[in-house]
Amino acid sequence: MKESDVGSTRHPGEEYGELETYFLQPGYIYASHQPIFLNTVLGSCVAIALWDSLNGFGGMCHYIYPHMEKNARNARYGDVAIPYLVRLMQDLGSVKSNLKAHVIGGGVNPELGSQIGEGNAKVAERILKQQGIEIVTLDVGGAIGKKISFNTQTGELLVYITSRIREADWYR
Repeated sequence: MKESDVGSTRHPGEEYGELETYFLQPGYIYASHQPIFLNTVLGSCVAIALWDSLNGFGGMCHYIYPHMEKNARNARYGDVAIPYLVRLMQDLGSVKSNLKAHVIGGGVNPELGSQIGEGNAKVAERILKQQGIEIVTLDVGGAIGKKISFNTQTGELLVYITSRIREADWYR
């Protein structure tokens, strides 16, 4: 960071030009060669951001539950979403050994009184380890909401911590 950047309102990675942003809803997956800022908001859900460190592109999945229920094969479940994201990255030309993973979320929701967040985090770690993908960021657990912004071109990830999720945190 340059001295002139201190106190600036620049978006992380702005030096790479104006990038589009996309808000990733729970239960969705996004992967592309196109440089973009992927944003999402997390509580007990988990987001996996994958970056191809050799080719400079990435993707993300945002899932709600750790395990598929009754043949409901969709991206709402970590054990479906994570392998599918890896496959999408491979279809775009990635090799697993070049992939780096950020794992964020998996918080405790005191209102639900459940262990969904912990299960979401555990399934991410297990599947990524099985796939041989290095986890470079592991920010899971706690009772604090997180908003993240992932630069698919550089692999940079920004995590905003909030004591409560506000309506304004969505879709921005």
